[in-house]
Amino acid sequence: MREPFDLEWMGGVAEKYFRRIRPDVDELPWGTLDPTRYPIELVDRARVSWTEAAYNEYCTAVAFSEMLGALLAAKAPIDLIGMASDFMADEVLHVELTSRIAMELGGGAPYEIDFDGLGVHPSLELSPLQRANQLVVHVCCVGEAFSLPMLASAYNSALHPLTKQVLQRIVHDEAPHGRFGFLYLDWVSDQLDAAERARLGGIAVDTIAQFAPLWQRLTSRVQDGITSEGYSIEHVRELGWTESSLYATRARRAIEEEVVAPLAKYGIELPADRLAVVLA
Repeated sequence: MREPFDLEWMGGVAEKYFRRIRPDVDELPWGTLDPTRYPIELVDRARVSWTEAAYNEYCTAVAFSEMLGALLAAKAPIDLIGMASDFMADEVLHVELTSRIAMELGGGAPYEIDFDGLGVHPSLELSPLQRANQLVVHVCCVGEAFSLPMLASAYNSALHPLTKQVLQRIVHDEAPHGRFGFLYLDWVSDQLDAAERARLGGIAVDTIAQFAPLWQRLTSRVQDGITSEGYSIEHVRELGWTESSLYATRARRAIEEEVVAPLAKYGIELPADRLAVVLA
């Protein structure tokens, strides 16, 4: 059943504890992003974009919760599990930050989702170790390893203090998330046979395919500081975007350099024909 993507804040003891483990949020320059500065159509698109960002961070929080359960069932090293357990608070904070930017622009965009359908659920016919392998590759070795350079690109492009500082905070938090996947592979590599490595290569390319529309659907170009849609590139960057042509180039490079090449070092090869399709 699809429901509105509405978020609730409890306050009180819960807020004080959360702020203790993830401080300095209220020091960001909230209240400085003036939506009247931009064309209304661009503001509407930004509200959708930041609402989708909040939803994606929420989904990642769900994925990390599933991954933690799988790591415990697979008896992964407890310090590795402890490292991953910290990521949940990061993702919840990112949900807050991105949704607050949407609120600065006039409120979250109408968005309905199936809360029961969030996350990835490996087959129960797999062993606990195989389920952990699948979730780590999906969430960290692909998803987080890809998102980090793309968020860094958006941070480098951002021109408004609020969007820039929010993106900076997220980039700072995300760095260990992608690294975690390959730390896990350091531990599990000797336990992977050829069939499992091939299966994980398929999981990786399936995950990349989910991201492919992010670069395949982009058609906007910039000429003399104006996008194809007639928006100022300065406004686009203030609202937290990277221009489309630059995004597409960096996205393909990130997949090749931050996902495909590192996985290959562990003998996890992605099917070349399928990879060529998603990178087209």
